[in-house]
Amino acid sequence: MMSITDIIQLVILCALIFFPLGYMARHFLRRIETTLRLMFFRPRYVKPAGILRREVNAKAKQNDD
Repeated sequence: MMSITDIIQLVILCALIFFPLGYMARHFLRRIETTLRLMFFRPRYVKPAGILRREVNAKAKQNDD
């Protein structure tokens, strides 16, 4: 069983390791975010105009106006 002093020492050790790493990662964060977005979320392209047009039977009736 771990005592409270061991837990506190682990928290301090992790803080000493991960706070400087996180501070240094801020510099590269935009580059990492852009790379991940391009890898996993492909850009969506605009559909051609012919696909977006409504068909003739989708028009509203005159008495609904």
